[in-house]
Amino acid sequence: MMMAAPSSDLRTARLWRDAALRSRKLRSSLRQLTLSCSGEQDKLTLPEDLGDVEVLNLGNNSLEDVPEGLRSLSAGSLHVLILRRNKLLSVPSAVYELGRLTELDMSHNRLSCLTEAVGLLGRLKKLCLSHNQLQTLPRQTGALAHLEELDVSFNRLRQLPDSIQGLCRLRALDLDHNELGSFPQQILQLPALEELDFSGNKMLCSSCAGSLPDGIRAMKPLKILWLSSTGLDSLPDSFCELSSLESLMLDNNNLCCLPEGFGALQKLRMINLSSNTFQDFPATLLQLHDLEELYLSRNKLTVLPEGIASLFRLVTLWLDNNRVRYLPDAIVELGLLEELVLQGNQIAILPDNFGKLSKVNIWKIKDNPLIQPPYEVCMKGIPYIAAYQKELAHSQPAFQPRLKLVLTGLKDAGKTVLRHCLMDGQQGSCILGSTGIEVTNWTADAERGLTFIVYDLAGDQSYDIINPFFLSPGALYILAVNLKSYVSKQFYTSVGYFLHFISAKVPHAVVCIVGTHADLCAETDIEEKCLDIHHQIALQEKKDSETLQNLAQTVDEALGQDFDMRASNPHAAFYGVSDKNLRRKKAQFQYLMNNRLQILSPVLCVSCHNYSNIRRLREKLLSVAEHREIFPNLHRVLPKSWQMLEELHFNPQELWLTWWDSARLGLQAGLTEDRLQSALSYLHESGKLLYFEDNATLKEYVFHNLTKLIDILNVFFLRDASVLLQKLLSDTHVDNLRATQLHHYVEGFLLHGLLPTHVIKLLLKPHIKTQQDLQLILELLEKMGLCYCINKPKSKPLNGATAWYKFPCYVKNEVPHAEAWINGTNLSGQSLAVEQLQIEYSFPFIFPPGLFARFSVQINSHIVHRSDGKFQIFAYRGKVPVVVSFRPSKGTLQSDVLSIASHASLPNIWTAWQAITPLVEELNALLQEWPGLYYTVHVLCSKCLKRGSPNPHTFPGELLTQPRPEGIKEIICPKNGSERVNVALVYPPTPTMISPCSK
Repeated sequence: MMMAAPSSDLRTARLWRDAALRSRKLRSSLRQLTLSCSGEQDKLTLPEDLGDVEVLNLGNNSLEDVPEGLRSLSAGSLHVLILRRNKLLSVPSAVYELGRLTELDMSHNRLSCLTEAVGLLGRLKKLCLSHNQLQTLPRQTGALAHLEELDVSFNRLRQLPDSIQGLCRLRALDLDHNELGSFPQQILQLPALEELDFSGNKMLCSSCAGSLPDGIRAMKPLKILWLSSTGLDSLPDSFCELSSLESLMLDNNNLCCLPEGFGALQKLRMINLSSNTFQDFPATLLQLHDLEELYLSRNKLTVLPEGIASLFRLVTLWLDNNRVRYLPDAIVELGLLEELVLQGNQIAILPDNFGKLSKVNIWKIKDNPLIQPPYEVCMKGIPYIAAYQKELAHSQPAFQPRLKLVLTGLKDAGKTVLRHCLMDGQQGSCILGSTGIEVTNWTADAERGLTFIVYDLAGDQSYDIINPFFLSPGALYILAVNLKSYVSKQFYTSVGYFLHFISAKVPHAVVCIVGTHADLCAETDIEEKCLDIHHQIALQEKKDSETLQNLAQTVDEALGQDFDMRASNPHAAFYGVSDKNLRRKKAQFQYLMNNRLQILSPVLCVSCHNYSNIRRLREKLLSVAEHREIFPNLHRVLPKSWQMLEELHFNPQELWLTWWDSARLGLQAGLTEDRLQSALSYLHESGKLLYFEDNATLKEYVFHNLTKLIDILNVFFLRDASVLLQKLLSDTHVDNLRATQLHHYVEGFLLHGLLPTHVIKLLLKPHIKTQQDLQLILELLEKMGLCYCINKPKSKPLNGATAWYKFPCYVKNEVPHAEAWINGTNLSGQSLAVEQLQIEYSFPFIFPPGLFARFSVQINSHIVHRSDGKFQIFAYRGKVPVVVSFRPSKGTLQSDVLSIASHASLPNIWTAWQAITPLVEELNALLQEWPGLYYTVHVLCSKCLKRGSPNPHTFPGELLTQPRPEGIKEIICPKNGSERVNVALVYPPTPTMISPCSK
């Protein structure tokens, strides 16, 4: 059953499947026999004595004809015959002789016609012919007087025989995805019809284009009616007489209003009006007091009426991707709501008492200009919104015009000099470049109290792993480009890369490109270089957009195909991928296309010796910051107590505060302890401090001093041996032996990323005083994915042994121990009878900086006996080997590739899946932090890997989230048409929880 809906998990899908469930229950008490071919060439034969068998299942056998002896069952007890998923071109004559059949399933075959002999099956109650190639139904279909269910979906029917109106017991009729150009008059008079699916038939006939016949009023018994994607632009008034309707699908049409009498459909429990053209909320819906599910996604709604409270039984309300500017106060009276989807609107303020919607567990609100509550609070969920609103009632509101300003660009781009000139007008000649990341406050407009928190990010590559932590939504980005050293062929290194980086981490971010060192360039050079930068930005954006559009078009084409066609053709672009996964993929492409960077024009050229240019840049930054549509969060409303708490946390000079220290500051701000956590959560989400409420150790501390914390991070990422040695040798008298030891430690750190705790303590000497301080810092660094302890026991303490920490981003020349299995041979050179599993992630635009190192840390809890190289990790999960590899691209036409692999013999392949699945899910979780990143996932063909193919066939990664197909044991590898791959080598035993191909 296919359905064009916002989600294929709609509760109402269960209603439509009731018939199948009922028949299965009835069938479960019957004597059943399932037969299957044991091999490709084997011929299916029937056992001799089948007289007592009531249900015979011959499905999933690739049969081109039925086995001999089937007609002999006509005198027996056979009631149900299942021939689905075979290769039958016509109904075998033997089937027509089984006159006692009550159920016949011939779906998913290649039937092009049904003969008049179907009338011989006069006892049939259920006939399933879906997913075939039927163009007509025979007249004798109408002679099946006992027929209750008829499924002819996904065929090529252009009309129905007049005789079909004689099916007086027909209760369920599935016609979806055929070629019926108008609503069939023949079904208007079916007296028992309760369920009808007509979706996917485009009503283009000139006499009835976009409309239903007035005679539809005759279908009064209908309970379920699906009319998705039929081209409807209106409903007749007579539609309102279908008083038994309970479930109605009208999505993907051209409806802009409903008939006035629509409120008469009082039994309606679900209606889907998504993807239509409604500009006004259909007021007549407010009369449907028993409505439980309402879908109005992707319309043009601007207002939701106060009367929405009359729909007090609503459990599901989807209003995403409209133009709604505010929600009525009455929405909080919908106390039974469990799903509320509002993303992609223009909502700035949520109604008071929004926390009353405590039952909502599916909550989507992103892509709205939220200021009250702020975006960071809303994204945490309804309980946090409730806490915010409660606090706002306790404390007067405060407006906080503060914006994050992030300076990025290559080393020596002039970011630090630019920052000082912007903030205090210092001349550039007396300012040294920064060493690492620096954070400062800049009161840009004292009169209006407008403050920027300025993050000056390091341009050195060694900071790649931590720079992404400081990119966040709602910030203004300055990309500094040194015009003196800029040359056209280095555009990607100095500009294009940073645009990809920001876009992947913060889609739709606002970027101002500033050309520095203008005083060192001739006027003609400046103009020429600025024009080149603009031209190449336009080319890169065009190329990226075209790539995404082409990918989206490929998905559209795949969605236009029958799933069975897609699932039976390994050459297909999305072989075996479900419609649900394809719709999700399409939505992701749409999101990426709709959220391109906002790049301000032109390039602003500055010289730190010409203050007039700096003044112009300041004015530009202020005007952009105060633009409400660009930066709505600048005008966010906070409880005064939260603002005071933030200010109080800025004062203490310690590196962190305990929970109780923070609670004492909270009391000064008027916050009792029970109200403190929601305030700290907001300050964490908005980047003012770090508070990890989900970590048992760290939740007892508040890391309020970001400046000192960044000083600590800078210690680990300077990569300068002399500076590190200076830190280790300072303040104490060190003999030559000790100095040599420390020198070796520094060398080991810079080559292999290894440091013992006592050396880490020496490096951090100015910042930490006790062993507890040290442990807390190390716990924090592990939480951030920067390092891991290589010899930490699972339960017991180290008993005095030195703990060593590994910083994966430092591993340079170390080559991991190459396990023999990676080449598929044992030590004696004999081939092992193993199958290799390999999941491959490909990144065509940009590989997230620092991702491999962070992933290396994240997987440490899952693996043992690891050996790390710069781009490879060999390890074991239990006793099963795994290897993680990163292959950087060697040119602009290639992609960066990260792969996760394991192996086992085919009977034990589930152990290999168990080994790699947790690693896959850790990687997927890290990739969720990059909402604007495009990447693909593939499962490599085990047979190609075994054969040593340099370009193994790839199966779509979406299959990892889908159950193994029913009744299929092997899949053809297109690289070698005769080679078959066991499904256990492509599909995991249990679908992965987090989709690797969508966000």
